[in-house]
Amino acid sequence: MSWKKKKKQINHVKHKVKLIIYLMFTVVIGLIILLGFKVFKPRTTFKVESRVLNVEKIGNIKDSTYEAIGWLRIQGTDVDLPILYTDDKKNDFPVEVEDFVWTNNISKKFTKQINISGHNIFNLSSHPKIKSDSFHRLEQLMAFIYYDFAKDNQYIQLTWDGKDYVYKIFYVGFLNEVDSAYINGFNDITDEQLKLEEKVFKKTSFYNYDVDVNENDKIITLTTCTRFYGVDSDVEFYVAGRMLREDEKIEHYKVTKNSNYNEIEKKLKGDE
Repeated sequence: MSWKKKKKQINHVKHKVKLIIYLMFTVVIGLIILLGFKVFKPRTTFKVESRVLNVEKIGNIKDSTYEAIGWLRIQGTDVDLPILYTDDKKNDFPVEVEDFVWTNNISKKFTKQINISGHNIFNLSSHPKIKSDSFHRLEQLMAFIYYDFAKDNQYIQLTWDGKDYVYKIFYVGFLNEVDSAYINGFNDITDEQLKLEEKVFKKTSFYNYDVDVNENDKIITLTTCTRFYGVDSDVEFYVAGRMLREDEKIEHYKVTKNSNYNEIEKKLKGDE
């Protein structure tokens, strides 16, 4: 073989090797970019979808004392429900009626603290479901017991008095009868009452939210019944948020577990 042919073959081999190395390098870079996108991609934030017209369409519930005065949406859930009100506080909200929650506030006015309750009929176990076709009330609130769900879903939308408001979740926890007595369930809340609530929230929350709350903030509480600790327990499940301030944007914020969550994790694993 002549030197020219041999040199040509060597150059051809070198060219192939370079091409293979280039292709491998391109694939590796592509995989790194793809992995980086999956790891560091920004989480989807909550988008406001007005429910003012929904409230207006429902109005008074036919042949009842109930009136739709607001609407509730919770990020990451199918909770997208009218808020009912009645001035007859002896008239319990029926469990057999689906697709609603209710306010415990005495007045229909928009106040510093709005308290919303809803029935939990089909998500009462010590291992709550995150989603189910049978959920038509506030069953899906229990999804916040799971850390991965709570850190990804952080906003509540309240529609009231013809406006849509957004709240940042700052509390998730169980409250017994003693502690829940400190949660204002009436018409409005004083600064002193709010301070008492903050102490209860701080003591019982099993997540630390990077959200500060002060006496100037407006609060929303969501609550439903649970049998997470058995049928004889006196606890209810609470999620609370404070209204987005004028200088804040809807964006993701830090959520971490605290020592209270150790007991939750043991229970979810099946430990006594």
